[in-house]
Amino acid sequence: MVGWLVTACRGPAARSAEAFKMFSHHGTKGLGQLEAFIDADEGVAFQMDNLLFWDSLGTDYNWAIYGLFEKKQSSKFQVTLLPSGNVLLRDWKDMYLAPRPVGRGLNTSRIIAVEYSEDASLQYEVFYRENKVAFRACNGLYLSRVFRSFHTVEAAKHSADDSCYFQPMIGDLIIPTFEILRVTTSNLSQVKCYPCVLMKETYINRSEEPESHTFTMTWEIQVADNLVWHHLWGLGVASFHQFNIMDMTATLAYSQDNERVVTVMRYICETHTEQVTVPPNRKATALLLTKKHDVAVVDFVAIIGKVKSNGDVVTLHEHGTWSGLVYRDVHLEVQMERLCESCTAI
Repeated sequence: MVGWLVTACRGPAARSAEAFKMFSHHGTKGLGQLEAFIDADEGVAFQMDNLLFWDSLGTDYNWAIYGLFEKKQSSKFQVTLLPSGNVLLRDWKDMYLAPRPVGRGLNTSRIIAVEYSEDASLQYEVFYRENKVAFRACNGLYLSRVFRSFHTVEAAKHSADDSCYFQPMIGDLIIPTFEILRVTTSNLSQVKCYPCVLMKETYINRSEEPESHTFTMTWEIQVADNLVWHHLWGLGVASFHQFNIMDMTATLAYSQDNERVVTVMRYICETHTEQVTVPPNRKATALLLTKKHDVAVVDFVAIIGKVKSNGDVVTLHEHGTWSGLVYRDVHLEVQMERLCESCTAI
């Protein structure tokens, strides 16, 4: 989600907004949505800011990466996470990407394909901005799209701009499918709902004869539910699944941007009707009642069926936390009371 800040002066608030904008532009250290692709069999492909894909040239060239308009089998890379938080990038030929200086006085390093070693030059720090990631090499320079009669990737920038941020997506040409099969919740007994009057209506019979009246009451509201996935798993394939919490239906969602936190809007509409006979000189009061908790927190486990590109079926168990409004036992209750003499005399 993107927020907009509008300031009328350049006071402390304006400076804070500018600092926030600068921080957002340069990104945050961490894996971002690259987490979903760590050690994934499907691998990961990287798309440049000009929409070209990284493609591996192998060891026979002075550069390891060539920009292509279409993703190919050679556009698939593997990402390995190290205990330090840095990553290794390996191409489809099991060669690793590493920077090598171009020449004296040139502030850039070619990225070439090398055999595995424990040398620090094979390691990269990862930064993310929205749904893209940037890599900083051991020499302190960010990987960047560079044009050398063709588009390639070099360690070339001291600070990350748009050319340094790459969109991760599934490396395989055939995309796997994901289906959330069912959801189990773990702590519903700890969710305490409290009585609440949603609506109130009255009907007065001032006559000397019984009267029939129908109460129809509708509780209508839109609320925002928040989902936090403990681990990113969907490889950019969106998934949705409805499940029950008490008397209501909620929705699990996994986004195509591999977001850890997902907001789902939920529309609630509960209509209840009751026909009553109101005795003479009586007031009927209808209450639409429920028991609810406005900000309940529910842990869950989603059982997911994944069909891989080769047809193999894998079952995933992914944990998360759901929070939002929960309610139960919505019902209409009618109370009768006698009108006072001054009311009946009117």
